[in-house]
Amino acid sequence: MTTSNGRSMYPWAILGLLTAFWGLVGLNRVGIGFVLPAIRDEFGLAFWQAGLLVSGTSFTWAITSWLSGWLSDHYGRRRVLLPGAFLAVGATAAMGGTWNFWSLFVVREFIGIGDGVGWPNSQAVLAAEFPANRRAFVQSVFTMGYPLFGSVIGAIVITQMAEALGWRSAFAIIGGVFFFVVLALYLVMREPPRAAVTTRARSKPDWRKLVGVVRYPSVVVLMIIQAAALGWLQVGVAYNTLFLTDEIGVSLVTAGTILSIFGVAGVAGTLLLPYCSDFTGRKPAIFFGGVLSGVFMVLFVVGDFSVSAAATFLALSSFFNGLIIPLAAATVVSELLPEDEQGSAMGSINFAGVIVGTFLMPILGGILADNFGLPAAILLAAGLITVSGVAALFLPETAPRVRARREARVAARDASGT
Repeated sequence: MTTSNGRSMYPWAILGLLTAFWGLVGLNRVGIGFVLPAIRDEFGLAFWQAGLLVSGTSFTWAITSWLSGWLSDHYGRRRVLLPGAFLAVGATAAMGGTWNFWSLFVVREFIGIGDGVGWPNSQAVLAAEFPANRRAFVQSVFTMGYPLFGSVIGAIVITQMAEALGWRSAFAIIGGVFFFVVLALYLVMREPPRAAVTTRARSKPDWRKLVGVVRYPSVVVLMIIQAAALGWLQVGVAYNTLFLTDEIGVSLVTAGTILSIFGVAGVAGTLLLPYCSDFTGRKPAIFFGGVLSGVFMVLFVVGDFSVSAAATFLALSSFFNGLIIPLAAATVVSELLPEDEQGSAMGSINFAGVIVGTFLMPILGGILADNFGLPAAILLAAGLITVSGVAALFLPETAPRVRARREARVAARDASGT
């Protein structure tokens, strides 16, 4: 798989397939939020139950992400990623066969088992296949698949399919598309060359590696950032559609269009802002991204604005949030830790983020919404994303260009004797 000038096209092919895979993970997780009004009416759900369905993949996702990152450091990425991906395919299609709240909740837990392998293993593959100077861009492209398929395409496609065919058929169709993407991964993906894997495969896994990465203080900070950023994302998935339909008063299809714009803004932020952080630095990028995202989320929920203005504020919140997850949960990890601990670290960071951010926060949002109204849940999301930005102040700077500039300035001062 090479071009006419002899360069391998494999890294770009695997980037495309992994991005599509991660996009469909976003679709099976975020998509339920777009059809929650229909599911709520059919199953008679309270807000806390709606929140639990959105976070229903999160507990198993967190455990699988944590374990699979560690296992793939030991046994290899391919043999860990692919079985989980095929499980996610079957569980996504099975959502269409559920009959009440609890059956849907259980199926979503199986989705979490399959989806959880995606983040640490895919990002570790990309870190190995691409040079360091392309890492932030490539890892942000992969991350972009989640909002592109989950929010941009999903917001339009799932709401339209749900209107025309019903929400059950929509998830069955998504499962079918998912199958062909994972099949292509099975046929194309190779194990990234890592000499350490061959050595470790002959020995017993070291269980201490599962928690050993917390000895790095920056990993703990990244856990906090990831938990807050995922909390913003998943609380929004649970309640943005309901807020738009119940509080602002738009139709489900109009809400889908607004959330599609929200997704486009997130995709743009995910692609553009991490690249800018190569020059400005990871630390200030995450800080300003989190704070600005929180400000615009507050304006979305408390401002008495027109529908178009509210949609603009929501989109701006998504744009500035776009850089936080790819930088904090992938690029900074790749720049801070040795290769044989990157999968474990990414899995551990995602574990903490998912347990707190995507499992507990939507439930808390549902409790707040039941007791104080839907605006309280959206304000929770605004607070969380602000916390993620402030936490970045406790990180070291890792961007290679920025570090090189600083080292050059220090060397110049030393040479001049000042």
